[in-house]
Amino acid sequence: MQDSDELVATPALRLRSDEVRALQREEAAGRVGGTSVVTDALGRALYFSKRLIPHLPQGTLDHDMSPVRLHVGVYAYRPEALERYVATPVSELETLEGLEQLRFLVAGVPVAVVDVETPPFALRELNNPEDVAPIEQALAEAGLE
Repeated sequence: MQDSDELVATPALRLRSDEVRALQREEAAGRVGGTSVVTDALGRALYFSKRLIPHLPQGTLDHDMSPVRLHVGVYAYRPEALERYVATPVSELETLEGLEQLRFLVAGVPVAVVDVETPPFALRELNNPEDVAPIEQALAEAGLE
């Protein structure tokens, strides 16, 4: 949000196609994976979902990088944004998705999505207790113990 009038900002990064396939397998197994985000041409969030968005037609994952952007899960807020957040009731979308940032979108508060570089190592999110061991292994393989 440097030199910006945005009220809320959050980072996202593009996923590799193999990481998307891993999340698709987790979804098929009934597990909650990462939160994805789609934006408008100005980089403002249109929607966040615990499902993979956007839709991926056949052949989309034939390249190294996918069009799926993973929401990193940290935010920068201006005081006005937080005031509007607490004044806005929980919406149906927030309840259905289990994602608090949707309250901003429902209230008409734009959320700026800042693209960050995809790291050179495989990504894993910690959403379930059984995610700890693979994350520790990935960190060790990346030399980030």
